[in-house]
Amino acid sequence: MLAALLALGGTVCAQEKVKTGKTVYNNVFELLRTEPGVYVAPGGGNGVMPKIYIRGVSTNSENTQPLFVVDGIITDNVTYLLPEDIYSVEVIKDGTASIYGMQGQNGVILFRTKSAVEQEKRISDEQRAAKKAARQSRRRK
Repeated sequence: MLAALLALGGTVCAQEKVKTGKTVYNNVFELLRTEPGVYVAPGGGNGVMPKIYIRGVSTNSENTQPLFVVDGIITDNVTYLLPEDIYSVEVIKDGTASIYGMQGQNGVILFRTKSAVEQEKRISDEQRAAKKAARQSRRRK
């Protein structure tokens, strides 16, 4: 998917700031404040989303929130995410976000969690082992 985004010539900023165990961020919004081109307005807290701007105010609506995608699932609220659980953050803006249609008109923030990355690795290892076993089985016949 990232390759498709880059092929479109858009701006993609992938940051892996919390890959190691310890983090200096108290919440996910402090992490987002360090992303280039992302402005997180003061406020929020206690499960309330602060205003987040990537591309400014949309001309089609008064909605300014970007689209949040956590491990491939679209969500409206990311207050439940802990910075130490996040593997990477990608901010997609400009025309590249158009692959998400009207939902992505204010930009897209993609989160990958460490548990999803570990699960992808485990599945990949299982598939590799199954292919190897199948090859060995064909050779024996």
